[in-house]
Amino acid sequence: MPACVQEISGRCGLSAREVAGVLQDLHHCGLIEHATTGEGFLRLRKDPARVRIGDVIRSIEAVRPMTPKEGAFAPMFDMAHAAFVDALNDYSLSDLATLSGGEATGAGFVPGLHGVSVLVPG
Repeated sequence: MPACVQEISGRCGLSAREVAGVLQDLHHCGLIEHATTGEGFLRLRKDPARVRIGDVIRSIEAVRPMTPKEGAFAPMFDMAHAAFVDALNDYSLSDLATLSGGEATGAGFVPGLHGVSVLVPG
């Protein structure tokens, strides 16, 4: 079952506008698509087990780059950020759903804790 902006907004505690901005970035990166129902529903384009969290972050940063840091700590910040994103690639969206108490199954999503759900291509 695909999800819509209002449902995601309610589960995550974000405004519909904030969710729409993130979803627009994810759509631009090719990670999500509009479902064929034509009712504003969205779904993942790939199996959540194949979508790595670090790759999602990198995709979003390519669309919405971080402000470059200046000063003596800039190189350390860049290295720490790169290491953090690399570490996130140890986890998939399926892992995130499982860690939050949900699971990614079938052609829908199973809610987890803290508003985390995984949308599965159907």
